[in-house]
Amino acid sequence: MTGKPLVCSIRNPHPITIGDPRAEFSSGCAVVDVTFPSTKSVDIGEITFKNNYTALLSIKLKVREENDKGETTLTWVTGLKNVQLMPEPHCEDRAQSYFRIKREQLLVPPDNVLSVRLVLQQPSPVWLSFGLDDIKFYSPKDETSELMLSELVNGDMPADDEAMNNIRTRVKENKDIPPVEEISSSLQQMWALSETARINQTEASLGRFDIDGSYDINLLSYT
Repeated sequence: MTGKPLVCSIRNPHPITIGDPRAEFSSGCAVVDVTFPSTKSVDIGEITFKNNYTALLSIKLKVREENDKGETTLTWVTGLKNVQLMPEPHCEDRAQSYFRIKREQLLVPPDNVLSVRLVLQQPSPVWLSFGLDDIKFYSPKDETSELMLSELVNGDMPADDEAMNNIRTRVKENKDIPPVEEISSSLQQMWALSETARINQTEASLGRFDIDGSYDINLLSYT
């Protein structure tokens, strides 16, 4: 089973160009950048997506690492390298199939991840465009904590002292209190909305409602 969906901001595929970007030349390579809330890093349990005529996929992970001196560094590591999504780039086999990549299939553990870069390749000139659709990230399934909470509420865990009984009673009586995970998910959704608005904001000026230096009476409102 998968964990909870991770809130993230996914940019549109950006084609890699060589030389003059105005020239009609396709390198057959594009990147998709995925960012998570800047306030925290995430652990990835699974990645799902629908293929859109992408032949090869590589995954780069920007992770937070801590060295022996306790210093934190940001490093790009390779999670996948040239995984074949389409058996034959010139044919449509698996061109629009759904894929699921589990954390065990990655070359490195996808923990403490700040951002992800998906590198897409399509060497065939047959397809005018390619990409990935419906990209979703999920957290690892934390079965241990859920099992302990279930045992605590149901009374399966031994309670040798009064403190444990008090905790069990409080857990049962406060079922209407939102869990920390739900509050965190709501905050991440708010961040994703603000990030999407920032990416899509326009720089065009609104202009003035005047014609030849005079305001049109029909464009004015009175209170």
